Order: sequence, then C-alpha cells, then structure tokens
Amino acid sequence: MSVNKKKKKKGLWIFLCIMFVISIVAGNRAAALNHSIQSAFNLMDRDESNVIASVEDELLASGADIEKSDEIINILLVGADKRSTWKEAGRSDSCMIATIDKKHGKLKLTSLMRDMYVDIPGYGKDKFNAAYSIGGIELVYKTILNNFGIAVEGYAIVDFAAFRNVINTLGGVEINLTDDEHRILMNRYHRTSVLKLKPGVNNMNGTQALAYCRLRQDIKADFGRTERQRYVISQIFHKLKTQPISKWYNTAEAVLPEVSTDLNNDAIMGYMKDVIFMGTTEINQFRIPIDGSYSNLTLSNGQQVLNIDLDMNRKAIKEFIYEKKPKNNQE
Repeated sequence: MSVNKKKKKKGLWIFLCIMFVISIVAGNRAAALNHSIQSAFNLMDRDESNVIASVEDELLASGADIEKSDEIINILLVGADKRSTWKEAGRSDSCMIATIDKKHGKLKLTSLMRDMYVDIPGYGKDKFNAAYSIGGIELVYKTILNNFGIAVEGYAIVDFAAFRNVINTLGGVEINLTDDEHRILMNRYHRTSVLKLKPGVNNMNGTQALAYCRLRQDIKADFGRTERQRYVISQIFHKLKTQPISKWYNTAEAVLPEVSTDLNNDAIMGYMKDVIFMGTTEINQFRIPIDGSYSNLTLSNGQQVLNIDLDMNRKAIKEFIYEKKPKNNQE
C-alpha cells in the first residue's frame, strides 16, 4: 500500500459511539428503522481491499501468536486528517481498539499510546504512530499483531472534523475542566471560543472539546491526553443515548461522511444486535502501556519515546480484552 507523508494532524473517534448509541436507542425498533440506518451507513467511505484478513493470513503463516475469539469482537479505530484519498496518511495522533465482549457482556476501549517505541515490521524500531505514516492501516495492523498479538475484525478511520460535528450537532457536551487544564488552554488559545471556558463544568462545543483533547502540556503529558480522549468519548456516548431518534440520526448524518471503514452494513448491523443483546451502556477503559511497564528514553536523534516492557504489556492487553488470566506466570 503506497502512502505519502503529510503534515501531522490530530483525530478522535466517534464511529463506535454512533454504532453503540443507535443500538441502544433503537432497541426493538431497529427492524422498522433498518432502511434509515442502512442509508446513514452508506454515507461512509468503504474500503473493499480486505487488508485486515490479508495481514492476518500473512502473519499466521509466519507462525505469529495471534489472539482471536468469536465471542470477542475488536475494531481498530484510527484518527487521521481526511485526505483527497484515504490511501494517503499522515501520522496517526491516536489509536484505539474498541471491543464488544459478548462472552463477559462488556464494552471496552483501549488506547495504544503513540510514543511507544516498538518494532515496525520491515522498518525497525520507531514510535508506534510512525506505522500509519509509513504504511497506512496495513502497517498499523501488522505492528499491533507483531507486538501485542491482538486480532481485529475491521477498522474505522475517522477525520477529526467528525469530532466537532457530532458535538455541535448535540449542542455540546459537559466536560469538567481542572484549574491546570484551564490555565494551559488559556495560554495556548487566544482568538477562539476556547477563551470562553472556565474552571469546572463547561458545556463545550466541538472546537473547545477538540482543544481539550489535544492538551498534553500538563504533568501527565500524553497519558493525560489519552485519558481526556476517552473521557470525552464517554461523555458523547452518555449524551447521545439520551437523545430522541431524530437527534441521533442527524448526528450520524453529520459524522459518517467523515468515516472510512472496511466493515460492510451487514457486519455493522450484526455488531449492533450484539450490543442490544448485551444490554450494557458502560464502557470499560484501558491504556497501553500500563503503569510500571515503561521508562522514558531519549534516542540519539533527540526524540523522546516510551521504552516499554513488551511482554508485560502484551499480557496486560490480552487480560483486559479477553480476560485471559496468566497461569503459573505463563499466558
């Protein structure tokens, strides 16, 4: 897959929220609304290259240890600035794995931090987010399988314009802003609606929430940024599920044109039914690397990376997603 390097942009993920919310709100009315739902899904840009299956087949043939379960559905979510063609890519700012765990009746969201120093298959060690700029979604997935052994059923790439669109369509989301977060935002933004924020609870519009999610200048640095991303996604999710059908359909129309995916409508509808059957609306959150499993490292070129204990994190992500407990110190 050929890609061109582009200026780094930032992105967030709304696709999973839309999918879950349509499931929960529609409930047993989903059949009657099937035509409208299918029409909304048709707004997405579809990739029919079958890249996910091809990557898995390649690595399985090489003897890679890959975890997969029919009862646990993983979807790879990548944020990227939308291009004239989705085949072109800049560095992904963030990457998540969304999980529908039918075995344990849970929804899960795992952040993979961009500064992890990992092996990029065929290119040596680099930051995790370099994989997207080098080889797009194909190399991202190879990197995840090679380092963590977690299989996915498909992917969605979401332009960060979708993030602003969904929040503005909802009339904003409530975010609790700390004094430190407020101070940093005031220092970084001078002529936008961000200046209207105050410490404490704010009903943020899309531009304000995006600025909040991009913040990484506090003591938690990039760890705080990924926490804020998951927090805002949860707030969007909780607001969406309380809205009337007309609102979530309008939200889907605003967001889905900014989404590229390899999932077809039947697959998405199937996952929706899985979520309805599970009956849960809570999202369990996780982050890799886990605490105590990494150190800060400065490379010879001055680049700052997270030097991770790969074995520890590989076990941790499998335990979270598959709830697979190590036995006798073995996976």
